[in-house]
Amino acid sequence: MESDWNKAVVVDSRELQRLTSDNTELRKWNTRLRLGLGFFAGLSMATSTGLWWQSEHVTNVAREARDCHKNVARSSKVLSALSRSHEHILAATEQAPSVGTKSWGRRFTVTKYLPRSEAYGKDNDGLTATLIKADPNRRIVAVDPKLIPYGSQVWVEGLGWFDAQDCGGAIKGFRLDLLTATMEDAMAFGKQDRFVIVVPPTV
Repeated sequence: MESDWNKAVVVDSRELQRLTSDNTELRKWNTRLRLGLGFFAGLSMATSTGLWWQSEHVTNVAREARDCHKNVARSSKVLSALSRSHEHILAATEQAPSVGTKSWGRRFTVTKYLPRSEAYGKDNDGLTATLIKADPNRRIVAVDPKLIPYGSQVWVEGLGWFDAQDCGGAIKGFRLDLLTATMEDAMAFGKQDRFVIVVPPTV
């Protein structure tokens, strides 16, 4: 078969070497570009992760700040209540210079009772346990005499001073019953928790 030399392509060896060199260089650049893209993709992922972590951290800090604000508000209310109690106690001690080392204080359950009631049965004589007239104007308080001696001065937070001159069947331990004039006042007062200072009688 006869060769068609007119269609033959003659390539200069130097040109072929240059093309080969260019191809090798292009392959190197392609590899570098792929590495660069991988690096930037990893950097973008790391940046996104960092931003997500920072966002979560900011969210947690904001939540902690809200919780801290709530705790501060609650603490402020407690401190305010303690401050008011402290002011009442200071006022009480100023009104009673005889408060000394035998005096003591703690929280009591406080109620109110009437000078005469059919519920007292045979004890419905209008007299206290110390046989004085049960007069609400005398600011009498019923106590447990095993805990608070008769004749003690008893200061009740927010209500002032009372004289321990009576007792009651249900008044045991850290219970107080304040003498009042009306059932309406006793019912309105109900049962309350108050700080109390007890000043025993001087011997």
